[in-house]
Amino acid sequence: MGNEIFATQILAVRTSLKEIMQRKPDLIAITTYDELGKVLVSTDSQVSGNLLNNQLPSLLSTPTGVVRKWNGQTVFSYTSAIVAYGECVGFWRIDFSLSTMQRQTIEIVFIFVALILSLAFLIGVLLNRILTRFVLIPVSSLRNAMQHIQGSETDRKTEGAQVNDGWRFEKMIQTFDEHVGDLNFSQMPGDEIDSLAHAFRRMLLALKNAYIGIRTDALTGLNNRMKIDEALENEINRVQRYRSTFSIILLDIDNFKHVNDTYGHLIGDDVLKEVAGLLKANFRKTDVPGRWGGEEFLVILPHQDRRCASGIAEKLRRIIETTNFPDVGRITSSFGVAEYLDRDTPKGIVMRADAALYRAKQQGRNRVVEG
Repeated sequence: MGNEIFATQILAVRTSLKEIMQRKPDLIAITTYDELGKVLVSTDSQVSGNLLNNQLPSLLSTPTGVVRKWNGQTVFSYTSAIVAYGECVGFWRIDFSLSTMQRQTIEIVFIFVALILSLAFLIGVLLNRILTRFVLIPVSSLRNAMQHIQGSETDRKTEGAQVNDGWRFEKMIQTFDEHVGDLNFSQMPGDEIDSLAHAFRRMLLALKNAYIGIRTDALTGLNNRMKIDEALENEINRVQRYRSTFSIILLDIDNFKHVNDTYGHLIGDDVLKEVAGLLKANFRKTDVPGRWGGEEFLVILPHQDRRCASGIAEKLRRIIETTNFPDVGRITSSFGVAEYLDRDTPKGIVMRADAALYRAKQQGRNRVVEG
């Protein structure tokens, strides 16, 4: 039956085998056999010998592969049964060149290695960009800023100005505010870099809040006495270095004890908060308003001489005088103004402002007096 099937298509099979050989240069030869193991068609003109009878039963169930010599080269021969409609109609053998197979294997290995190296390179570049964008640049920015602060300290020491912890912390807080945007990371869950960055940012925010907390008046939200003392010292260092000037305003709420005695301390606290709000709303960002103690407030005015400071104080006096305070109504306040003098000290300028404030009280309150 196999001979009859193959006999009618010998020419077609030979043509097909030649086309396969042309497309597959690594093939040495393709040989077909009938069901008895006799050669029918082969691309190898030198093929000789049929399949051995003892080979046929095993080929029906399991294909075989052997390495053999052919025309001086080593080839791999693969032999398998041809089954049609559940019946063996013949066999075929394909001879591969081992040298070609080895070369192709090496090429595949090289390609695989190249792909692995390329992938590793791309991953390295990606990790480098991630680390640079999310870690190195923010840290570098903060480091440069810290170095700038250190350089400023050196300059101040060179000029003979004193460097205190308050000034250093101020610069650190300012630096953090300027570079906090660099620490905004993605919200990818499980991202180690993101987690580290957020932990670092939370730490800096905690330090900033702690610093601000100990220098802020809890009731009014203004700078407290500690902060005012530091700011006065720093301002004096600045004007001595740059030959500039500044002034301070010391104000006291008139008859505040009467407010507490009449309306209670909670209402008195509300009045202090309202006055603090007026100070926040009516001074420049460069000015430093703070609660000096009790019902007294002090404002540092950089680059302002006594005349300008008196004008600012008068404006604030009128604002307070015309403000309707809840539960209390109208209140007034007295002001003492002092300008920096050569070789002045924080204590000296505050004493002159306090003396001017005392004179304002003696002259009838609700007025501005220069010291």
